[in-house]
Amino acid sequence: MKKIIFSLLSVFLFLGCVPNIEKQKVIKDTKIEQEFIEDLNSFQSVNLKLQNNWWRKFEDKQLNSLIENAIKNTPSLKALKQRYAKANSLVKMRKSANLPNIGFGADVSRQRFSENYIFPAPLGGNYYNLYQFGLNLDYEFDFWDKRASLIRASLNEALAQKAYIKVKELSVSTSIAKLYISLNYKNRELEQLQILKKITNEKHHILDKVHKLGLSNRKEINESGSSIEKINQKISDLRIEIEDIKRSIAIISGMMPSQMDKLEKTDIADDYKVFIPKDIHLDILSHRPEIAMQKYLLLSKSAYIKNAKAQFYPNISLNGLLNFTSFPWSSLFNHTSFAPLGAVAFSLPLFDAGKREANLNIKVSDYNEQVQLYNQSVIKAVNEVVNSLRKLELTKSNLKYQDEILKKKNKNLQIEKRIYEIGLNNKISYLNSKLLLQEEILKNISLKDKELNAQIDLIKALGGGYKSERIDVSHN
Repeated sequence: MKKIIFSLLSVFLFLGCVPNIEKQKVIKDTKIEQEFIEDLNSFQSVNLKLQNNWWRKFEDKQLNSLIENAIKNTPSLKALKQRYAKANSLVKMRKSANLPNIGFGADVSRQRFSENYIFPAPLGGNYYNLYQFGLNLDYEFDFWDKRASLIRASLNEALAQKAYIKVKELSVSTSIAKLYISLNYKNRELEQLQILKKITNEKHHILDKVHKLGLSNRKEINESGSSIEKINQKISDLRIEIEDIKRSIAIISGMMPSQMDKLEKTDIADDYKVFIPKDIHLDILSHRPEIAMQKYLLLSKSAYIKNAKAQFYPNISLNGLLNFTSFPWSSLFNHTSFAPLGAVAFSLPLFDAGKREANLNIKVSDYNEQVQLYNQSVIKAVNEVVNSLRKLELTKSNLKYQDEILKKKNKNLQIEKRIYEIGLNNKISYLNSKLLLQEEILKNISLKDKELNAQIDLIKALGGGYKSERIDVSHN
């Protein structure tokens, strides 16, 4: 009885030897929600859920194919999927440690036994065959979650890898979409520049005729010719930009340059609008895959702290051996050759020169570092959402002003056309109005490009339709 009491007192005394640790705090969700209330509530949007395949709303089959093939076949994403498979294998390996370890062994040896050792004659001084056959059982109890914490750590690391795949998929899809949208509007700009060049050429020919009649000086013709060359320069620069965009799409999509040469004409729907769920600010971080990744890593680091603490506690392990040993083969499986063994081991770590405490401090530092990485990701996410919303609203305002300018320029063109048709003015004035309208059309195309790209930025900021389970890290 005294021995039992002494053992229990030793255990309780030992349990008090785990050092105190200081874990840092994550940013609270309520603080995050408050940052979003004003901006998200003022944003005019239909209360529809942002879907995973948001790009399909652009109604361009070629864009759908580019993004979906990239997500499926891009080598960089395939590499990440292999990392995820590796992480899952590690989870299975650590789970297997929770089960008893059973091993089978068989051994045949021939040996001469010494005459001057513990074996008497006729064993000593002669050669004999020794046959052994047995099953070995090892199991260590997990009273303090030492193994279970490692399993949780591995599981959360695997989930972090899975979320990271979504981070990269979102990056790939939004990058391709933005480039493709720009390609769409660059092609439209190219078409409008050709129209602008045609009008300028027409004006140039009229000025040339007027000059030959002696009704104008050479300056107007030179300025007109200079305008044509500037347009040619813009067309050339635009074609270079289009080729650069194609190459960028090819690199991100994991495609060869020859595949980009087969691209058909883009067909983006101009009326695309991003939809944001109402009250999304109440749970916005669950829609960001990189935040989910950081949360899973935080849970993993917390589990490693649990594992480090468990190493301070005592433990019990079992060992069993079902063994048959015999010199003659014919007697190996007789009951007289049966030599079972059973053992219970009690381990009580007492002194290790600070190794366990240093290990615990390392795990706490890893956790606190991850807290700061999580907090930084949250701050980045909040800023990206707010900035994307404001940028989109400003771009919409600019586009609205530009639409008004276009309407007025178009009205002026109709007036000039009417004046020209009734013979109150020459055609040059009418062509100048057409040129002014054409320049505003080009500005409108550029703003439309910016608007759709701003919507893609907002889609990325909102997580692109990603939805993770709500993960509570505030009490870890």
